[in-house]
Amino acid sequence: MNLKKQVLLMFLTLFVISAFSLTGQQVLDLVKDNYQNVKDEKALFDLRMVDEKGNVQEKEFEIYMYKKSEDVVYAIIRFNKPKSDKNLTLLVKGADNIYLYMPAFRTTKRISGAAKNDRFAGSDFTYKDIELVYKVSDKNYEAELTKEDENYYYLHITHNDSELDFKELNMKVDKKLKIPVYIEFFNWQGEKYKSITFEKIENVKGYNVPKKIVAKNLKENTVTEIVMKEVEFDIGIPERFFSPVTISKPILRF
Repeated sequence: MNLKKQVLLMFLTLFVISAFSLTGQQVLDLVKDNYQNVKDEKALFDLRMVDEKGNVQEKEFEIYMYKKSEDVVYAIIRFNKPKSDKNLTLLVKGADNIYLYMPAFRTTKRISGAAKNDRFAGSDFTYKDIELVYKVSDKNYEAELTKEDENYYYLHITHNDSELDFKELNMKVDKKLKIPVYIEFFNWQGEKYKSITFEKIENVKGYNVPKKIVAKNLKENTVTEIVMKEVEFDIGIPERFFSPVTISKPILRF
């Protein structure tokens, strides 16, 4: 092959690679598009928390989710067990619109921006993590595709929200399923302090969902596992259901 043909082939190869390579943001959009047709969701979970001494706490909670628009997702999280947590309920309507109902005091309070980093029900998940599970693609996140192989995309994600306790994320995304399988969190000092793994991914009515989510606190050596027991999609949950009034009721009806 002469030099001219070699140069032409090289440029054609580079063109094909650049034309079909995805940016980090495009990969995040693929993840978001995996759920683009979901209108609403109801699911039941077991929560298992293990502290640094190996002591175990178990809880049960249910989640109601409503997709208001492409970028806005509402969620209600209510605890059923143990008895001490029964009817403890969280309403998430965006990063700055979070409410917590405390049945022991019969009080609903709005959670401040700083509280978004507090642990949810004593687990290794924060209030922001709960939102992240349902809304991984956010306009405030800047994603860089650092590498890819046959099965996975690898993203490095940063943001400009000084209220969050994490500064950067590394995310591993399954190419075929278009869903994160691993996220690691770095604080503002650049230290890795937490990881979340998405396991046992199954296709339920056309949607790829993780049946198990594991959060590990690397600083405190604690582990939280969330296992999905039941899930229903597109059952007609109305937008008005997602209100502070709803979460104060002993029985959730829509």
